Amino acid sequence: MPPMLAISDNLAQCLSALRSHRLRTSLTMLGLTMGVATLITVMTIVQGANRYVEQKIASLGTNVFQIARTPFAVTDFNIIIKALKYRKIQFEDMTAVAEGCTACEEVGASASTSVRARFGNKELQDVSLYGQTASMEDIDTRTVAFGRYFSTSEAEHRANVCLIGQTVAGELFLGLDPLGRLVRIGNEEFMVIGVMEKIGSVLGQDQDNFVIIPLLSFSVNE
Repeated sequence: MPPMLAISDNLAQCLSALRSHRLRTSLTMLGLTMGVATLITVMTIVQGANRYVEQKIASLGTNVFQIARTPFAVTDFNIIIKALKYRKIQFEDMTAVAEGCTACEEVGASASTSVRARFGNKELQDVSLYGQTASMEDIDTRTVAFGRYFSTSEAEHRANVCLIGQTVAGELFLGLDPLGRLVRIGNEEFMVIGVMEKIGSVLGQDQDNFVIIPLLSFSVNE
């Protein structure tokens, strides 16, 4: 039986082999480094995406369910293409749910798009515009920092009033009290009646760059 090599001899042979094949060793180390870095990056993105979805779901509350034309979370682009063929949800659909769902404490509706917001000589691009029913004040977990939400009467009469996110407030009204001032949303002017609490960013996406107006006003200006 041949004698076993000492650990020091094994290490010496390994180092000798590494020195003899420096290019192969460098490429192997580079491949391992890139592989580990890629794995860490993918895991970070996946975890971030999971947190984003969890926060979005949590923002609805534990006793709230949502009906939408497109899925809440999408993993396949073909699902979006298929969903866009579905009939659009109309205001009358919400009314029917409100009348038929006796167990529902509140029923509301929301629609969204992207617009430009302007005040004076300042303009903000890619602002998320949300049209909501007055009942969304009690459904949406976003809260008013100061000012107020629009009333049922204002919503029903298509009043040109709005609430703005902290980014809109900071970019357009820096150093000014935005309440009572007129901001141009798309092609219409709306009076600011409230500013929402700061949310922050999720996956680098600003969650405070938005304006909320009555849903019927949204439908008219869509």
